[in-house]
Amino acid sequence: MGSSRSFFLLALLVIGTVIGGQALVSRLPLDQALVKAQAAISNSGSVTADSEDSIIPLERFGGVWVASVEFNDLYEAKLVVDTGASFTTISENLAFDAGIQSDPRHAPINLHTAGGTVQATMGIARKIRVGDAGRNDVRVVIHTLPNFPEEVDGLLGLSFFDGFLVQLDHAEGQLHLTPKN
Repeated sequence: MGSSRSFFLLALLVIGTVIGGQALVSRLPLDQALVKAQAAISNSGSVTADSEDSIIPLERFGGVWVASVEFNDLYEAKLVVDTGASFTTISENLAFDAGIQSDPRHAPINLHTAGGTVQATMGIARKIRVGDAGRNDVRVVIHTLPNFPEEVDGLLGLSFFDGFLVQLDHAEGQLHLTPKN
């Protein structure tokens, strides 16, 4: 029953994002990494959580949900919650401010965006924390997404979420993250 509810909530998240955020999303070139880059997601580091279920308050920004995200215990930013993005994608300014550098061991990757294919670099965030939930050594794409609102620094994607069961409570404006066993 729990997994059916999780699937239903995830389906509602996807439908709500597509329908409710169509105007905003149609202007944003959301990152769609190449299929071969998908394998790199599993290389993200360990999950850290202070409780079994972390509840994170979200802000509604246009048609999408935005979370406050802390990088490397140094810098807090606003990222769009995007469970359809292969990687967490952060702007070059956020990478600089949080001390995240491109990883020279990884060649640039191609991102397929609404505006066409662009090259971006990969980096590793030593620590990403959302509420009480966190991940260590998370692979991120460093690329400023054009036409993003000034208040938003990127996308929180699967390179962070893949260590958690993710539930979005639209009525309460909350993100629930439970570490996978």
